[in-house]
Amino acid sequence: MSYQLQANAMSSKILYIDSRDADTYLQSNLTSYFNYVLNENIEVPLNQRALISLNSATIPYSFYNIRSGINDSLKIQLENTTQATTDDFTLTITEGNYDVYSFSNVIEDYINTNILTLSTNVRIIIDYNRDRQKFEYNLSKRDDANPNDRYFLKFRFDDTTITQTPHIEMGFIEGSLISMLIADTSGGFSSTSQLVSTNVVDINGSIHGVYIRTNLVNNGTLDTQSGSFSNILSRIPINVNSGGIIFATPNNATHKSLVDIRTINSITIRLTDERNRILDLNGLHFQIAISVDFIYSKKPKNIPMGGLSQQGFGSSFHHEETNNIDLRNDEEFKKVSKQLQNTKIKNKPKNKK
Repeated sequence: MSYQLQANAMSSKILYIDSRDADTYLQSNLTSYFNYVLNENIEVPLNQRALISLNSATIPYSFYNIRSGINDSLKIQLENTTQATTDDFTLTITEGNYDVYSFSNVIEDYINTNILTLSTNVRIIIDYNRDRQKFEYNLSKRDDANPNDRYFLKFRFDDTTITQTPHIEMGFIEGSLISMLIADTSGGFSSTSQLVSTNVVDINGSIHGVYIRTNLVNNGTLDTQSGSFSNILSRIPINVNSGGIIFATPNNATHKSLVDIRTINSITIRLTDERNRILDLNGLHFQIAISVDFIYSKKPKNIPMGGLSQQGFGSSFHHEETNNIDLRNDEEFKKVSKQLQNTKIKNKPKNKK
């Protein structure tokens, strides 16, 4: 929504905030969640309202696409249906910024080293098909003798005890059970068995944008995750590679949130992904500039006056101050004028005969 700023309103202010100047970091070892207390309060006049928007931001792309507690745990199961045995394994992927090749190498190395031992006589090779943007999971026969047991290799994205799975990064659907046949009881194992990921691989599936959240706004943007209006100040798309700097200069495309606050004395800033999970900048700091503009109130505001009201109504009204404003057609003005008129008639002294 756009607003027309009046020249006679309170002058706009820009708050340049650097995370290294925070008074309090609100989560241990994170520079992306802090509170800053202003030395001088910003007072919003009673007849005006504040417009809050993001002026600019500089954020280092130092957070990871594979994050602890987000998408770093993969449960893998090796089932021997001949012997009726099942072995469970959990791969915990080290935090980091991976590409499709380094990510697939981590999974491939773990499976071949810890799961597909000589008893299965196979190894897995994970290839990335650039044309289809999908992983191809290939089970290749070893040079050893054929196994006599029937095996299945399973990716257990359906295990409810592990919710932080990298299913998006591997190209599979959340909650799915992916199974690959390794060998049958007759030893008739084909030279290659292949599984292609269901979806396109999105190695940055856990984060596509940086969300700046602040206590200054609370109902200006709708967050579909919560289904309600939230404290999102702005969303910044990630348009650089890992290790670069994300610059945001919204200019005329910026969204301004109209807020009903009378005093700005402290600011809380939090950087999150699209699912409201705090980003870890790994020790680096960021800078943002918040613009505070002022406009006159669109609607009359009832301001309690207590015993100071001469009319006895205990309140006063003010209107938007614009040039050539005509109150004759204003419903609230006519209501108050009628009340004043009735009061004068009621209290008018009677003429003595």
